[in-house]
Amino acid sequence: MDGSGGRATVAARRGTLAGGAGQWLAALLRRRLVKALMVANLVALALLPAREAGWLQGLELSAYDTLLTWQEAGERSDRVVLVTTTESDINRFSYPIKDEDLAAVLARVFSAAPKAVGVDLYRDLPMPPGHEALQAIQRAQDNLYWVFKLPDEGNSGVPAPTALRDTGREVLADNVTDAGGVVRRALLLAADERSGRNWRTMGVTLAERFTGQRLRPDGEDLAIGAGRIPLVDQPYGPYARVDAAGYQMLFDYRGGHRRFREISFAEILDNPALAEGLRDRVVLVGTAALSIKDHFATPFSTGWGGEGPLMGIALHAHIADQLIRLANGEARNPVPPPRWVDHAAIWGGAMAGAVLALLVSRVLLVLAGLVLGLAVIGGATGFGFASLALLLPGLPVALAWVLSAAGGTFVMNAAGARERTQLRRSFESYLDPRIISQMMQGDTLPSFGGEHREITAIFTDIAGFTTTAETMDAATVAGLLGEYFGVLTDAVVSHGGLVNDFIGDGLLVLFGAPMHQPDHADRAVAAALAMDDAAQAFNAELALRGIKWGHTRIGVHTGMALVGNIGTRGKLKYGALGDTLNTASRVEGLNKYLGSRVAVTGDTASQCRRQAFRPVADVIVKGRKNAMPVLAPVTPTDPPALLEGYAAAHAALAAGLPEAAERFEALHRAFPADAPAAFHAARLAAGETGVLVVMQEK
Repeated sequence: MDGSGGRATVAARRGTLAGGAGQWLAALLRRRLVKALMVANLVALALLPAREAGWLQGLELSAYDTLLTWQEAGERSDRVVLVTTTESDINRFSYPIKDEDLAAVLARVFSAAPKAVGVDLYRDLPMPPGHEALQAIQRAQDNLYWVFKLPDEGNSGVPAPTALRDTGREVLADNVTDAGGVVRRALLLAADERSGRNWRTMGVTLAERFTGQRLRPDGEDLAIGAGRIPLVDQPYGPYARVDAAGYQMLFDYRGGHRRFREISFAEILDNPALAEGLRDRVVLVGTAALSIKDHFATPFSTGWGGEGPLMGIALHAHIADQLIRLANGEARNPVPPPRWVDHAAIWGGAMAGAVLALLVSRVLLVLAGLVLGLAVIGGATGFGFASLALLLPGLPVALAWVLSAAGGTFVMNAAGARERTQLRRSFESYLDPRIISQMMQGDTLPSFGGEHREITAIFTDIAGFTTTAETMDAATVAGLLGEYFGVLTDAVVSHGGLVNDFIGDGLLVLFGAPMHQPDHADRAVAAALAMDDAAQAFNAELALRGIKWGHTRIGVHTGMALVGNIGTRGKLKYGALGDTLNTASRVEGLNKYLGSRVAVTGDTASQCRRQAFRPVADVIVKGRKNAMPVLAPVTPTDPPALLEGYAAAHAALAAGLPEAAERFEALHRAFPADAPAAFHAARLAAGETGVLVVMQEK
């Protein structure tokens, strides 16, 4: 091959094809991984402070409400019974209920020997008639507990009934509420700032009486019987900012709104047999009439289609029931993991979302992955709550997962668009823009590493280029080569080929890579003929300018090659390796001996469907044992007489007939510019025979 003198000049001007593309491909995963990590950390760094500032508390409490409502509903308690005034009882007995009517209800209740009775009705003043009868019951029944209210800011409080003061049987009726008046936390003990005494609430006292167990300290928490009571603190699970004054626990609301059996005042007075169902049970006496306005929102009433508010007496019942189950080892109060575990889970959710965005490029697949991930997070959170009594940070983890995946997808798509633009710019000078568009749309970007694939390779060379370059200065040579490569590249690109490399004054062109092209052989031969026409036109133009420029020799061969991004981690280049390229280079060199400008191997010709050929010779090149068929493409300018005469002459040559020499000599005289005819006429005149040509090193 000629042209070594122009190699450095061309390399400095052009470089190798896709050198820049290879480098960005080599760094693609690393850059995307860095972007994914950045997105994940930004999401986590945004969510964690937001959570600790309480900005997510409302959402987390809503999620907690959902977990509670998923519990088994309608499960009745056989330990706690409510005896209540209804709207019809108020019409019958009036309100506040008179002492004699209340005394009659309590007498009927105590006749059944309950374990403990709590009255959730303020009675600091007599409501005659019947005050003495009521006081007698209050003094006689040591398992009777009555509510009172401590004074606080703007509230003077409500003292216990006179007969129960300083007996230890006066209990608090206070409830703690979250935003929106929702009761999720149960008050167990509250301090009296006047006396420094910790007062028990109604539910605690009833549970202690029923179980025979007292609340006791357990580290920083409390315990009763076999059960530990984790106390609400700040932060605590869904709570980031909460007034945790006194001693509070989370309600578990087992059984929901209909957990407890209810008997009205009228029913228990009119039907004495109902009282038998109160034996050895906890009984709460109070009001269930909505007109009294002693009702509260609960997690069961916060969602769409939720339950109505729950009466205050039922809240006391839930506390007592929950503590009894804890004391008996039948339940565990939900408790959050350590806060650092929550933080790690949120960060992990963000990382997982970023990995999803990194690995999945299609938006629909990302959405499917998001839904699947949310299902996994929700399932794990629900299982942890129901089976392990764990308050896992499901909502912030889900937010981290979604935000990180969405943000990562946006960043990856934006980065992918930039990278595809870079790739397009790297290839647009060497590939048909339509092929580049197919690559972009079909996600068929060149992959790392290589793959074995059948391709067609073209090598070109300029005859006598070294001599030509020596007669010009370097700048002139570089400029002419730039023009020359431009016209040849246009011919390649118009047929969908890839100009893979500039080697001195020559080109390496690939068809069938990086895009799969079933007709790569036809495309390559058509491109070779177009390159030949372009080169001849270029030479004619230079001749008019007084510049002598050698003709272009073109070799075409089809075979298997390793194509892909080849090189080292530090430097990659998209290209091809294998004997196919070596053969194409040798075929290009054969033009010098055949006197032709375009030579095609039999492997290429056998795959062409749109191109006709003339056989030239079966050539054994130096270093090879087997003959290689070499053919010349038929062009539209070839006269029919030439083609017919050549076919007959070559058939005679292949058959070993003596007349072959005469035929080729006559054909050469008739068509002196035809290279195959001139080649055979000369070799036959020198005494050679047959179509087999053995190349000798010169």
